[in-house]
Amino acid sequence: MSDDYNVLVVGGGPAGLAAAEAAAKRGVRTLVLERQNEIGYPIHTSGGSWIKDMQALGIPEHLYHPVKTVYFLTPHREVSFQYNPAVACVVDIRGLYQHLAARAVAAGAELRVRHTVEQALLEQGRVIGVTAKTHVSERITVHADVTIDASGFSRHIGVRADMGGAFHRYGFGAEYDLYAPNYPQDELFLIMGSAFAPQGYAWAFPRGNGRVRLGVGVIHPDNDEDARVYLDRIMHDIPQLAERFKGASPLEYHTGLFPSEGALPGFSRDGLLLAGDAGGHGSTLVGEGIRFAIYSGQMAGETAAEAVKVGDTSGAYLARFDQRWHARFARDMDIAYMINKHITAYSDAQWDSSLDLLKRLTPAQAAQALRGDFTASLVMGILARNPSLIATGGKRFLDKMLERINKPVAVSIK
Repeated sequence: MSDDYNVLVVGGGPAGLAAAEAAAKRGVRTLVLERQNEIGYPIHTSGGSWIKDMQALGIPEHLYHPVKTVYFLTPHREVSFQYNPAVACVVDIRGLYQHLAARAVAAGAELRVRHTVEQALLEQGRVIGVTAKTHVSERITVHADVTIDASGFSRHIGVRADMGGAFHRYGFGAEYDLYAPNYPQDELFLIMGSAFAPQGYAWAFPRGNGRVRLGVGVIHPDNDEDARVYLDRIMHDIPQLAERFKGASPLEYHTGLFPSEGALPGFSRDGLLLAGDAGGHGSTLVGEGIRFAIYSGQMAGETAAEAVKVGDTSGAYLARFDQRWHARFARDMDIAYMINKHITAYSDAQWDSSLDLLKRLTPAQAAQALRGDFTASLVMGILARNPSLIATGGKRFLDKMLERINKPVAVSIK
């Protein structure tokens, strides 16, 4: 059995669904293949995000839970910031993904669940589609003018099309989704230190109605610890959390992988685009991917549809996607990766010192830094509030950030 489409999207996560909506809106025949039985399950992400982006992306308010207080914990320090109105939020993952799927279908895209992509089809170096196994174990061939690999960490098509190998540096996260009747639903925790999150961080993210996501992530191969063994320890052994999690019990258990190598050198070749985690488009600062995946997917879908309409699906034309992504995100992603590599090896004493720095920032500066909106004014503001950095290696690192901020973004099209 063979099908023909203008745009084929591999993966029904946020990048793939956003790409499908964007392509279908522009009038091209679009198909999404998702290997799971349903959209939005299993859950592989904690769902932390920002209200500003949810609004910009047209996500309904009932699909994200606002949080007004953000706590940072290290072995011997605690810092909190209050936000009124809230700026951070925790997303209803399954609800959000199914909302994006409905938008894609409404735009004219077709979705097929329980369809597992097996091979990429190449013809004279061009990706022309895939083979897949259906929900009834029938093998099919799908041809497409443009294929968008939005398969996440596994990068099914990109690897098979020689667009880089498997990711070698990645975050491994494990998480309970608990019913926690005593946990305040407007408090979010980020926890650093060797006892609970060696070379990574832990989190407690409330998502409304008594539910809280408690998780920990560590970077491999920087550290070979198993994140899963820390969950119960975090819930019971951190004094600030023990009382809040009194009487709590997990209703769900999630694990996930997140690429932590920065963006790939290129996201396009003849007939193929890589979007979302498949292209390394998430922020490695705190392993945040959802909003960036949606933005990336939208750009990929728009570019694919444009290429189909002009009759040019060459790598040279599709590289417009690379240019658009780099123009908007490359600088901040490069800085996030630079920070990630810098702090991953922090000792407990260094984490304590970092909170001494953080507590001197305004709430707005702290949110801007955590969100990854790196500007010269932010760097100068951090320095102004922490003049002691001038006498330490901290200023050298801030100088590197400023150098990257002021470096022009290459926006040429191949």
